[in-house]
Amino acid sequence: MILIVDDDVGMAETCSMLLEAHGFEVEIAASGAQALSRIRAGRFDLVISDCVMPGMSGPELSDSLKADPATAQLPILLMSGSLRCDVAKSASHDAFLRKPFLAEALLAHVRTLLAGARAGDLCARV
Repeated sequence: MILIVDDDVGMAETCSMLLEAHGFEVEIAASGAQALSRIRAGRFDLVISDCVMPGMSGPELSDSLKADPATAQLPILLMSGSLRCDVAKSASHDAFLRKPFLAEALLAHVRTLLAGARAGDLCARV
């Protein structure tokens, strides 16, 4: 299950439709706070978050998830079209995608992050 976090409803729905068309299960959260609540209530394999959002930013959400042992291994893809997003301040995310992006680029990041997460799960069990 993939969680898309974006305060731009159109962007969140576009990403959701693209991912669902390629066989992924998706949920949407409109804010960092809503994302934290959903993540604590459910099982997600990947978080895709916009950087610039009111309240909790994408980098702040990423830092919070990586600081919690229960979610530290959850892969996080940050994305932004804003020059205000300083991802250099947050090294906690696993990948970054600049908006606007090609559908193929998003799908490639998603597949790579999910494959890495699965490999990590296998290594952790050995």
